[in-house]
Amino acid sequence: MYVNANGDVTYATCVKVLAQNMAQQKWSVYDSKNTVSPGQVPGIGYVLNCQPYPGINAFDFWEYIEKQRLGTGNAYALISYNRLTQLQYLVPLDSRSVTVMWDDANILDGSRKLVYQYTDPRNGQVYTILPEEILHFKAFSSNGIVGRSALDVLRDSLMANAEVESAFRTAVRNGFSGTIVLSYTSDLSPSRQKVLQEQVKELLSNSNSTVLPLPAGMTATNITNDIRGYYETLKNLKVEDISGLFGVPLAMLNKMGGTGAATFSTNQMMQFFTNTIRPIIAQYATELTSKLLSRRQQDAGYQVMTINDPLDNLDEQAKASVLASYTGAGIMTPNEARASLHYPQSEAPGADNLSQIGGTGSLGDSPENEGGSNK
Repeated sequence: MYVNANGDVTYATCVKVLAQNMAQQKWSVYDSKNTVSPGQVPGIGYVLNCQPYPGINAFDFWEYIEKQRLGTGNAYALISYNRLTQLQYLVPLDSRSVTVMWDDANILDGSRKLVYQYTDPRNGQVYTILPEEILHFKAFSSNGIVGRSALDVLRDSLMANAEVESAFRTAVRNGFSGTIVLSYTSDLSPSRQKVLQEQVKELLSNSNSTVLPLPAGMTATNITNDIRGYYETLKNLKVEDISGLFGVPLAMLNKMGGTGAATFSTNQMMQFFTNTIRPIIAQYATELTSKLLSRRQQDAGYQVMTINDPLDNLDEQAKASVLASYTGAGIMTPNEARASLHYPQSEAPGADNLSQIGGTGSLGDSPENEGGSNK
């Protein structure tokens, strides 16, 4: 029995939620003091956040990468530089055309090393790609080298559901008739019994036949094969299995007591971001750092990280409350809070100063220093 994962609404919804969340991420290079330093990798801002490859904008590119990662277990993008060693393109590769292998034959004249082999589906030409030349994002990996598709992990659950759905469709076609027991007073030879069975089957297979004619002295009893309860139980278990594997809360799938997303709280949203989205971001950031930055840059503390504001996962009321608390505690300046809200910078005095912890003045204010200090 073939299971089409994309035909399963829960599976497709989980993939869509995760892919669109990752497609919204913006990236840059940060130094050891957590200051944005995109100049360390010329071209990185445009390639990662605008157009990774001609004709593909950044949102579509990262959405495709995440769908490949979840759907096949692996997502690949070839790294391309121009003559000035400026990052030029990220070329998305179909994971089904990529093979990961060890250089056991020492073809590369080095130690045992991981290599990638790409077979061009257009002309069949084979390319050998070194690990530092390709981005490789993995899902559900059991060895850290290659990933596994979500379908492989969920196969038993989806197969069982497909089998029950098949039985359910058969029951519907039979009008939920189940098993018919015919009782009669006279004896019938085996050949006549088969003829009678075929006649009854033919009548039941016709959806227009709602009346079963029987000769005098014969009765029919319906033993119902009620699989509805089992179907509903298995369906709910399948939804929970898929939701748990992808880390998408049931409330986001509208599968929470009929209320669904309407009751999806700010706390639940932050848990989803912390437990599901943040680990995926960390995997992307690690791969981008190891492949786009030199060893010298990495040793100096530079790394590729997302520039998205994590507070964007809160609703407006909750975000305003957090920002007010942060500015009052001297964690953020008013202008930093305004930037988080995408408001223009304020020119008011003290807008770039950290406030006094537990008070209203600037951090460092004292009777001798009424002017406060900058952050």
